[in-house]
Amino acid sequence: MEREQGYALCFTGHRPDKLGTRRDEDELRLQLHMRIVQAISEGFTDFYCGMAMGTDILAGELVIALQRQYPELRLIAVLPFPEQSKGWPDGWKRRWSALLYQADEQVVLFPSYRQGCYHARNRYMVDHAQRVIAVYNGSPGGTRMTVEYARKKGVPVDLIVPQTSR
Repeated sequence: MEREQGYALCFTGHRPDKLGTRRDEDELRLQLHMRIVQAISEGFTDFYCGMAMGTDILAGELVIALQRQYPELRLIAVLPFPEQSKGWPDGWKRRWSALLYQADEQVVLFPSYRQGCYHARNRYMVDHAQRVIAVYNGSPGGTRMTVEYARKKGVPVDLIVPQTSR
């Protein structure tokens, strides 16, 4: 029997170097938690996570933690390629592996790294979502392109501006 699909949401946001201090990360975690809980109250159940260091992993960990309270939630890990975490610091690698293990579904877009694979991942997530939660400080990069793509497609963007940008 095929599972009825709920509303889907995806995350995009900066990597750790643009998120600031540990205190800033704690504030971001709180902001993400509030936005995710709000989305759940509006019927969102499926959460697409691009599994990058920083925002993606923080958000994915929050979804997994919230599954205890909301068992209908699903985390879909979208990997641009299987060895995405190769070369990362050990702490982020461990968090990535743990999150990937706990994800309800894994989508792997390419068998190995190829130019444009991260953009393809971001477009895939937006194409499957009815909302985007974006941690975005206005700087150029993949997050900006994802936010612009979502807006162009008419997918609402719930914007969180990191503390370091305010």
